Amino acid sequence: MENWHLSRNVPIALFVGLLVQTVSVSGAFTRVEVGVEQNTKDIASVDSRVSKLDARQREHQVTIARMDQNIIHIKEMLESKQ
Repeated sequence: MENWHLSRNVPIALFVGLLVQTVSVSGAFTRVEVGVEQNTKDIASVDSRVSKLDARQREHQVTIARMDQNIIHIKEMLESKQ
């Protein structure tokens, strides 16, 4: 079996091309990592906002239920006076 070896006939452009691709791939991975970190921060922010909105919705539901009960009570009072 013949051993593989690199001869002097291999152009330097091949090495430069491989170097450029290596740098490009590592830069792409870095951008992906930064994007993931930013998404994590954004998700935490959205989660906090959704939690606050849920709490406000529950408060509104309680208020509306009380208003409904008051309206029913007023209606019953008006009907009993007739």
